[in-house]
Amino acid sequence: MKTNHFLVIIFSVLIANQSFGQVRIGGGVSVDINIDLPIPEVIVVGRKPNPVIISRPPKPVYENISFGEIQNQNGPYGRQIYQVTDAQLESYNRGEERLIYALDSGDILEILLITANPQDYNYHSYSSCEYSENNRIAEVILNNQPIELRDGSVSLQPRQNGFHSVINLHSRFEGDFNGTVNF
Repeated sequence: MKTNHFLVIIFSVLIANQSFGQVRIGGGVSVDINIDLPIPEVIVVGRKPNPVIISRPPKPVYENISFGEIQNQNGPYGRQIYQVTDAQLESYNRGEERLIYALDSGDILEILLITANPQDYNYHSYSSCEYSENNRIAEVILNNQPIELRDGSVSLQPRQNGFHSVINLHSRFEGDFNGTVNF
């Protein structure tokens, strides 16, 4: 009888006392287990929504951001190395052409060329107009400010899809501009 009495006490304690438990399943889902009677209840508390995957367009890959490099040496600001981010050649009437270089610093270098001989791809800076039968550099402009040249040359070689240019300009006050640009 003592054993039955002991089992009754244990059984009544189990019925009188409720126990709660919580089980976490991977992914943030919580499951509460309430053990009242021999049959447990399973309650799903909350479920996180599946994340929305936003596909972004791929970033463009630039194989060659720079068209070339122009160095400014012996100038008032010391040695400056500019990467050319854009270059173009604009043609005007009477053999005038403007060679425009956009530099990575935001500066714009423009070279006004006069083409007297279309078979010659080299341009030189002359102090007088006596060489009118030769291709020449008429003016060099940096950020809308003319640069006074001592001497200089520009070679503008045509390529399959553009030009290969080599500049060698020596100014009086702004230093020397040397470089190679493909565009």
